[in-house]
Amino acid sequence: MINPRSLIRALDKHWGAIERLVLLNRDVCSYGRDDLLGLLAKTYPHESQDQQVERLQQLVNAELLITIPRSDALQLNENVRQFVASLLHEHELGLSDILKARITDIKTGLGQLQQALQERDMAALQQGTVRIDRQLRQILQQLDEDAQAIQAISERAKAADERMPLARRYREVLEAYDRYVQPMTELMDTGAGGSFYPLLEAAETVLASLAQQLATQGGLYSYQLMLRQVGFRVKDLKQSGFLTLKQCTNTLMPLREEIRRHNQLSTAIGKLLGEVRKKGLRRTLPQNCLPVWRKERTFSIAIGSELLTLMEQAHGYQPLAVGFPEAIADDLPIELERIDEEAIVKHLRQNLPLPDLMGWLTEHYGHYRDATLLKLYHKLIRLPDMTATPDPKEIRVTLTQVAIRLHSHHLAKQP
Repeated sequence: MINPRSLIRALDKHWGAIERLVLLNRDVCSYGRDDLLGLLAKTYPHESQDQQVERLQQLVNAELLITIPRSDALQLNENVRQFVASLLHEHELGLSDILKARITDIKTGLGQLQQALQERDMAALQQGTVRIDRQLRQILQQLDEDAQAIQAISERAKAADERMPLARRYREVLEAYDRYVQPMTELMDTGAGGSFYPLLEAAETVLASLAQQLATQGGLYSYQLMLRQVGFRVKDLKQSGFLTLKQCTNTLMPLREEIRRHNQLSTAIGKLLGEVRKKGLRRTLPQNCLPVWRKERTFSIAIGSELLTLMEQAHGYQPLAVGFPEAIADDLPIELERIDEEAIVKHLRQNLPLPDLMGWLTEHYGHYRDATLLKLYHKLIRLPDMTATPDPKEIRVTLTQVAIRLHSHHLAKQP
């Protein structure tokens, strides 16, 4: 039995040769030693002949290559072939009969779920749910692999030699359409003739009903969550099945309905697109091999709908007429408060420096009116022989009738 860790290390060491062997395995089922040495010479041209013979022996010792009974030929280990083929997306087209068998198994599993819930057998319920979930995941995987296999068939047909007879060139395409697309179309028919979507709708209904019954009867939340998760997978499968069938049909239908002759350029493009899909753009086209030309992108500037709405509102803007009150004749004389400014200035110079001018005024002359006090404040900070510096911190001062917020000045004599 092959050791998984040894297998992973051997795949990493001999990946170039294994990748080529998996690609060739589509047309060849076994390899002679001379053929393998020739392939190793192309894959590792920097190695000597002895090193290539040693590498071939390492492939055999690691069980990547196994000997065919009663023969000297070698073939790929089937587990290795399936694993590497799945990584390279080299899938073979599946059969619709396999999908029908899995659908039948899901239908049987749904009946077992209902029976298990009636008998209150939670172990059987859990096993049946896991069984249905496994089948759903296998169906999803098969649909994905079939879509990739159909894409590969289309690419091989497009990249084939244009001198080949058309019936031979597109034979694989016609076989895939007749053997897979048509049966899958009948199977996934949403009408009475199909069995795929009616089963999924029934499964969705049964799973939701079982989850509701468990919640009503007080079943474990883990069982309810398991049933809901399987129900979500059923919904995902309903959408994936339709999209996969549509993708396969759109891929093969043009080739089936209209057989076109391809020139050498389209053949090379088909091969290149196939390599890009399998290996990626960077591995297929290195940076130094990319063409130096590039297509300039064109930019268009348009006015957004929000800005158009604002412009429309501004275009139809009409200023509102505001009526001002009429002037009221006020014959009442304004009484001016008499203060001795010279005495106040003299008192100020005696108390220099002052860290808070407004605080000093309210302390000594707070009996004056608010307007008089503010007027006096502004006169004192403008004295020519004083240096007035506002305090960075804002303070709030309550006067006789009003309260003000200000940065009170610091007064000091000029140097």
